[in-house]
Amino acid sequence: MPLRTVGYGGNHMAGWRKSHYLLGTMLALFVALANLGCRQTDDGGGNGKGTTPKPKPKTYTWGGPKNISMAPIVADQQGFFTQEGINVKPNYIQTGKMAMDAVVSKDIDFGVLVETNIAFIKYQPGADVQIVCAIEEKHDDAIVARRDRGIKGPKDLKGKTLAILSATTSHVFADRFLKANGVAPGEVKTVNLTPPAMQAAVINGDVDAASVWQPFRYNVLKALGNKAVELNDPGVYTAYAVVAVRKEFAEKNPEAVKSFVRALIKAESYIKGSPDQAIPALAKEIDIDAGVLRKIWGEYSVRINLDAKLLATIREEGSWIHETQKGFGDKTVPAYSDAINSTFLAEVDASRVTLPK
Repeated sequence: MPLRTVGYGGNHMAGWRKSHYLLGTMLALFVALANLGCRQTDDGGGNGKGTTPKPKPKTYTWGGPKNISMAPIVADQQGFFTQEGINVKPNYIQTGKMAMDAVVSKDIDFGVLVETNIAFIKYQPGADVQIVCAIEEKHDDAIVARRDRGIKGPKDLKGKTLAILSATTSHVFADRFLKANGVAPGEVKTVNLTPPAMQAAVINGDVDAASVWQPFRYNVLKALGNKAVELNDPGVYTAYAVVAVRKEFAEKNPEAVKSFVRALIKAESYIKGSPDQAIPALAKEIDIDAGVLRKIWGEYSVRINLDAKLLATIREEGSWIHETQKGFGDKTVPAYSDAINSTFLAEVDASRVTLPK
């Protein structure tokens, strides 16, 4: 009787070969996936060791009112921030005072403010907000009034209601304009409103006049037509738009501050060299007719610098606050020696810094 082969022939051998083949295939696939994972980690880490993924670049936020943010708007539009190796995003804020508050609360990194905001905040003990550069000089504050209420000139404001926004250029301009035209503060009733509220109040007739900047001036004049009158005098006040940061932020991010400043200098050059392209683009962003912006373009001077006039204006306004504002009369006027940090602009372009020693 022939011997029978058990367990190693026929279908049993075929099954063994199949299992062996599947095992080998799975091992090969495992090795391939492992190698792929290592290559992906190496590419992400950039160090060839496959251990540390490359960190994403940090994004910084700048914020402020549109009418004083022309340089950062253009720097954003033209890609100058990216060219300087800094990622930024804008956060348009209604007023410089609100932008200053956002800097203090760390909601934004770079605040576009006016010098008046700095003059006020330095009365607060421990306020560590500092200017790193001025970016714009402006004369776009004016009083828009209702002609149909009998207002044709400055003296006609006596006995009328004037809306202002306290602690802003609206406030400073109104005070200086009235004084220059022989109108005492007590002869005008003032109410404190935000710019959009001022605009609505004048148009609706809830107030007789408002001290406000662009584009709210334009909006009131457009809505009222010949029922409105505009009272302006560039000679009574020059406002300074500035970029301010927290002292701690500047100390921890010096390269980011310098990159931001370099991008603003590029924007200044572009605005001056290509006004026919810059003005319409800015008008669209600011929400004002391009023809109107061209007409009032002389009210703005985009210039990245730090000079003695800026510091003198801040100190003048510090004294004005002490003498005229409630709650400040018993406080010491700040020296404002820490209001400006010229280090970063000086390292980028020392010729733009002309502060007193």
